[in-house]
Amino acid sequence: MQPIPFADIAAWCAAEGLTALATIDPPERLDPAGLDLMLADGVGDMVWLEKTRDIRLDPRALEPAARSLVAVALPYQPEPRDDGLRRSRYVAGKDYHAILREKLGRIGRRIATTRDPIWLTRACVDSAPINERTLARLAGLGWIGRNALVIAPDAGSWRFLGMLLSEAPIEIRVGPHGEDRCGRCDACERRCPTRALVGRRVLSERCISYLTIEHAGVVPRELAERFEGWWFGCDLCQEVCPWNRFAPPAGDVRLGGSERDADLLAVGAADFDLRFAGRGVRRIGYERFRRNLLIALWSLGRRDECRPILAEGLSLVVDQARELGLVP
Repeated sequence: MQPIPFADIAAWCAAEGLTALATIDPPERLDPAGLDLMLADGVGDMVWLEKTRDIRLDPRALEPAARSLVAVALPYQPEPRDDGLRRSRYVAGKDYHAILREKLGRIGRRIATTRDPIWLTRACVDSAPINERTLARLAGLGWIGRNALVIAPDAGSWRFLGMLLSEAPIEIRVGPHGEDRCGRCDACERRCPTRALVGRRVLSERCISYLTIEHAGVVPRELAERFEGWWFGCDLCQEVCPWNRFAPPAGDVRLGGSERDADLLAVGAADFDLRFAGRGVRRIGYERFRRNLLIALWSLGRRDECRPILAEGLSLVVDQARELGLVP
């Protein structure tokens, strides 16, 4: 049986704005060392990582008959530095999970219909229990840097990763960027305000991204005072990475967007879901959103602006304010 030519896959991916592509045989088993070390460090409220450990180490678990794995990357455009309230750039526009899954779905359907009966495919975008970063490295899309992100010398790390598992035989084409090129550079480790980057890994429970997105409780004052205005996620380790000067434009216009501080602070419980409809921010819910804004304002010394948030009397916000010394 002749495999699908890589040139066909490349053309379909290019039409979807995917700037990096490789195809490999799905590994039977991934090295557990990195995942086990992360679990040993502690993952806080991300209990699903422990529950899905075995699945994450077996790329074929989600599609047992898979013969091929297509690894892709979708860039998102970095924004100018803003000294006010800040959020990760990946949530500037519409939820990337839906956008990238939609693109992979179309590619999967094109692969599937190359024969009758069709080939089964499975698109995986972050939320699926699959180790995208390790697979992207094995596929040659980049190396895993000191900030634990996949970096390519011609594209940096401002990219979403996606995987497509398929029953179809596809011509193998490994990318050229698997070799580690961080060298002696430790700019990301030095810039991390909470010292979450240690030994080429992320200590989840110290990471601002974890604390603002996944953590459901009160953020310790010792960490909150280092937030530097971040209210959802954190991009500091990417902003200082020298390879990101080569970042390409966004691969989809829906990934862009912006908001002013005044607009954020004006979002109330009644309009939160509508304001963030179709965006990743919505998943944290209103109470954590307000907790995060409280911490972000406090970390910038803008304590007077915390009063309207406190006035709502939200339980988590009040507990956080007590931790910060804003209320007795």
